[in-house]
Amino acid sequence: MRSSRIARDIGGATNVLLIVLIAVLMVSASTVAIMLYQGGQSVEAAEDVVTVGQTIKVDYIGKLLDGRVFDTSLYSVASNDAAYPKTLSFTLKANTSYVPLTFKVGAGTMIPGFETAVVGMRVGETKTVTLPPEEAYGPMDQSKLVTFQLTEAVPLVRIFNASTFKAEYGEDAASGLTVYDPVYGWAATVMEYNVWTDRVTVKNAPTLNALYHIYGTGSVGWDVKVIGMDSNSNRITIQHQLGEGDSDRVKGLDGSSTFFIIDVDEEKGTAVRNYNSELAGKTLVFTITIVAIVE
Repeated sequence: MRSSRIARDIGGATNVLLIVLIAVLMVSASTVAIMLYQGGQSVEAAEDVVTVGQTIKVDYIGKLLDGRVFDTSLYSVASNDAAYPKTLSFTLKANTSYVPLTFKVGAGTMIPGFETAVVGMRVGETKTVTLPPEEAYGPMDQSKLVTFQLTEAVPLVRIFNASTFKAEYGEDAASGLTVYDPVYGWAATVMEYNVWTDRVTVKNAPTLNALYHIYGTGSVGWDVKVIGMDSNSNRITIQHQLGEGDSDRVKGLDGSSTFFIIDVDEEKGTAVRNYNSELAGKTLVFTITIVAIVE
């Protein structure tokens, strides 16, 4: 009887030891798991997080607030105008030009808001950020804004010296010569060229109520309408065919300079030629995807 009690005691002790051993193993396993997470998985995750000083590759789509795309690294976006309408300054490049953008975070090669946005993102992550002008391309240079009247007067007769005439029309002056106005495109006639006084008299000859395309051809530039001609006051009155819906939707070429029509105000009868970059002064929206951390 005593021996059976001893056996039961031994069995009970063995069970207690087994329970303790299992508990120890479970705690150890938990500790190892935590250590693996903290020492292994978290380090691995940290390596996938963008930090300042790293060189990374990103895909991106840059838009204005109205949804028009001004730049992208994706050919599928660049080539699809129906789904992704474009800004005036957007130019479609060759398919092979569309690759992820590579840059070093913090090197100052990107606009400030873009660099700030990628810090803390993970490889494969996509997010959309809205950047005010101060975090993008800065404010407009006010000296590059030219306000003009939607209805304005142009001289009917103009007088030049020979060198200015050639700079304006690209030809040597000669009496009776027909030339074309470099801005408005209408015909003009050299009424007189006085060699002795170096005086060239030119008379513009537009057609009343006709439309003339100015500051470019095709989709570049816009139409003006001749609504009056008065030899007594030496003026041609023109009306720019621009409405408020044309703000930020029309661009022109002034010599080698590109400008954009902004702030069309039909009530005031004014509009502005903006010689800044199209993105200056604009709030921009970027959709950014981290493709890879290079180093």
